[in-house]
Amino acid sequence: MTDTGSSPSLVLLSGGMDSTTCLWWVRANTQGPVHSVSIDYGQRHRVELEFAQQLSTLAGVATHRQIQVDLRSIGGSPLTDPDLAVPAAVEDRQTATVVPFRNLLFVTLAAGVAEVEDVHDLYIAPVRDDQAAYRDCRREFYDSLESTLGLGATKEADFRIHTPLVEYSKKRVVQLGLELGVPYELTHTCYEGRRPACGVCDACSERLAAFAAHDVDDPIDYEEQAAR
Repeated sequence: MTDTGSSPSLVLLSGGMDSTTCLWWVRANTQGPVHSVSIDYGQRHRVELEFAQQLSTLAGVATHRQIQVDLRSIGGSPLTDPDLAVPAAVEDRQTATVVPFRNLLFVTLAAGVAEVEDVHDLYIAPVRDDQAAYRDCRREFYDSLESTLGLGATKEADFRIHTPLVEYSKKRVVQLGLELGVPYELTHTCYEGRRPACGVCDACSERLAAFAAHDVDDPIDYEEQAAR
């Protein structure tokens, strides 16, 4: 990854475990002002946006923006269609939760903000464990998108899309976050959008396993855990 020095940075922040860890990593590894952007796309779990706002304030970002783009009209995923059931992890159907071209749209919107703020370094937090179900979490996708953004900007621009966690497992993300002091109690992961979290969807199951791998309790509450 290119050393950004004192250049400003922009982080795509969902309010989830991975993107929050990325934000704290950027704070620790860059010197310039940090901006954050969250996307309200009509997601079932839009409670994450409230946490993204809190986390941005706690992280002391220069600006935080919430952009609205309604993907419910496209449908096709239980994350945007309330008539579709969120599969449990035991069903092994995580690909059913894919929101078509979500990361393409999100990074493009973030690049728009970056252009306005004169930022060239964008950070997003795909991780290795997501690549099997979500093809837009692969580094080669972002390599291609970097070139596309540069060609489509309103002026000559060199956008750099950084993915510092792209080779990390969820277990390693949690390890890094614990080292950085990430306030995981203020993050939201559950696809169902519940607080307490459901504990059975793929997102919850992966998160619980990542914390358990370090013999550390996840600081948020789960319905399934409470029932045991």
